[in-house]
Amino acid sequence: MLSLCICALLAAAPPPPVELKAGAAEPGDEVILHVSGLAAPAHEKAGLYLFGKLSVPSHPLRALLLRSTDGGAHWTEVLPDVEHSEVLFVEFEGCQGRALVGWSTEGPGELKLLASSDCGATWKRRSTLPKAVWSEWPEQMEWTDGQRGTVWLSDANEENAPVRAITTRDGGKTWSTPKQPPRQPPSATASESRGPTGVRWKVSSDEQGTKVERQEPEGATQVRALLPVSWRREGNKLVPAR
Repeated sequence: MLSLCICALLAAAPPPPVELKAGAAEPGDEVILHVSGLAAPAHEKAGLYLFGKLSVPSHPLRALLLRSTDGGAHWTEVLPDVEHSEVLFVEFEGCQGRALVGWSTEGPGELKLLASSDCGATWKRRSTLPKAVWSEWPEQMEWTDGQRGTVWLSDANEENAPVRAITTRDGGKTWSTPKQPPRQPPSATASESRGPTGVRWKVSSDEQGTKVERQEPEGATQVRALLPVSWRREGNKLVPAR
């Protein structure tokens, strides 16, 4: 009787609030969900985003960009597979989205820009960013509109390395080093963002999971989702490991 009750409880358990592809994860791997930031675009149709990576203990599996269109309750992956990498920055100008992805296995590697023109529903590789040295890594990304953007880079292997800016005027297809680089803006807090209606969003992680919180102006804080940290492969998808 007890085993029947347990089975009934498991069958009635709600599905996790995020759908994850198995990708290159092997059976028996413990896959860890790392969320490093949150983005709340000004265009309400674009939804809400969590970004970071999926990893196994030895290396990152792939870059991760999760999108929610129901106020943070449910999330789906929207990036094409970019293995051994992580999403570093996400920005939107209207429905034009830009995601900067960096290879992060055994040191800093190739930097790719992915772009969306449909409010974040689909993404395509736009370009590979030029580096002065292989160990350069982005410190910040900023877009003034859908065509003009800047990425600030510094040498990750050099202490107090000077910052170098590269810019684009064609939506990220080509990049160049300007004679007069734009001033680097103050760093923003990646774990917090404000939506178009003034709603404050916050993401935080601990051993229990990744928590997404929403706070209306002058209102109470509401937990919209709790994403498990540990996952395992089951068929062609990942499921919570515990």
